[in-house]
Amino acid sequence: MTMRRSPTIPTRGLLTLLILLLVTLSHDVRASRKTDVVTLYNGDKITGEIAEMDGGILQFKTDAMGTLSIEWPEIASVASEYHYELRLTSGERLYGSFGSGSRAGQIELVDLFGKHDIEWLQVVEIRPIEDKLLDRLDVYLSTNFSFTKATSIARLSFNTAISYEDQTSVSSLNGRTDLTSSDSGDSDSSRYDIERWSWRKQRSDSFKSIFANYEDNDELGLNHRVGVGAGFGKYWLDTHRTRFTGALGLQAISESFSGQETNQDVELYLSSTFNTWKFNTPELDIDLTFNVYPSLTDTGRIRTDGNLRIRWELIKDLFWDVSAWVTTDNETGSGGSSTDYSITTGVGWKL
Repeated sequence: MTMRRSPTIPTRGLLTLLILLLVTLSHDVRASRKTDVVTLYNGDKITGEIAEMDGGILQFKTDAMGTLSIEWPEIASVASEYHYELRLTSGERLYGSFGSGSRAGQIELVDLFGKHDIEWLQVVEIRPIEDKLLDRLDVYLSTNFSFTKATSIARLSFNTAISYEDQTSVSSLNGRTDLTSSDSGDSDSSRYDIERWSWRKQRSDSFKSIFANYEDNDELGLNHRVGVGAGFGKYWLDTHRTRFTGALGLQAISESFSGQETNQDVELYLSSTFNTWKFNTPELDIDLTFNVYPSLTDTGRIRTDGNLRIRWELIKDLFWDVSAWVTTDNETGSGGSSTDYSITTGVGWKL
């Protein structure tokens, strides 16, 4: 198969990194309000500011010790005069401040309707509702480079994950670019996904999904594929340790294979995601996504793709990253393989 060299891919990867860095540098600094109190089960009390709780870890800002990462089950109580958004395992969202009259293992939420006791492990996420837009933006970058002298093969990989969540929706951008150079030629593959999930009242209800994606792959003989679609999904499991979702929808694609004319297709979209966290130090995050695309206009054609990311925290916000992906297509272009996959390891940064 004749490899093609695509000078635009490195540029696209560098531009993505530059944009993310500019976004990070433009982050507004909130005024200090470190008057919240966290009480641990051993009796220690810490005064500071509740930044957020997600994945079983409470981020707590202090003047003397910086930002502390406190395991949620180790906390007996929290008290704050400020207002927060709580998301429960049921998907329900509550709003109010934290009182000091609850027993250990409960949150006393104070709102316009009075005081409510909420069991500790029912709470999946806590966010200050005063947060600006950029405070809700999560950015993760990872990169890997390898070179083997015996085979003269050099490989460079970029991975990007950006997400933003508010009261009624979550939007995400995920991208990867793999560049390979060897004596026999150069090859590349890339995929970029933009997706938005929205719901009416609570996340345990079915949510609506709209999405778009771009993909190219030399090994499959794929010059480009662009897809847009929509569907419905559900959070089947959503706790402080594990999240499992499923989605069903339709997707329209336009694609071009080497030596063939541009093709349009309509596909069924079946997607599942599984996320789990180990919140003991060091932090460990595992994200797994698998999609199946049975064609509705090209009988017998089935495509799949899967992504796995394992992040192990080395020091704060610096991770050892293991990423893997696989893509299959039982009807590829002339000379293309039906399967391509990659496994990379390197470092990642959470901004």
